[in-house]
Amino acid sequence: MSLPIILQPGEGESVKIRTSTCTFKATGEHTQGHFGLFEFVMEPGTQGASPHIHKELTEMFYVVEGEVELVLDGRRVNATPKTFILVPQNTPHGFSNPGTTPSTLLILFCPADSREQYFQGLAELTKDGREPSQQELLELMQKFDQYPVPKV
Repeated sequence: MSLPIILQPGEGESVKIRTSTCTFKATGEHTQGHFGLFEFVMEPGTQGASPHIHKELTEMFYVVEGEVELVLDGRRVNATPKTFILVPQNTPHGFSNPGTTPSTLLILFCPADSREQYFQGLAELTKDGREPSQQELLELMQKFDQYPVPKV
């Protein structure tokens, strides 16, 4: 059984991925594998996630602040605060912050699996400004149900 969790602003385990910060608010460990909820903060001009699919999980985005450009199945959407997008399995998607102010996304994964390990791995690969190889990125992605698709 999972325990109640209360996290105040800024609380939760965080990882730094280049200029973005991903904070794990709830992981599969907390929810018996049902879902994971992460807060993703991007600085202006940040390329978040290149277009990709998930074969086993559904992903949802909710824009808290700033503007986020979401790519969904070849369509570009300028998402402002309170925008919600549900991305079914096998649907190409990606996101970025091409704007001039920081943006914050809530990202929900169902089922949770151990999705936080993908972000932890990405943080490690990009630590201290390191540029990982394509092979390193592909290996990490495939380990956690993420498969690149051509940019649109």
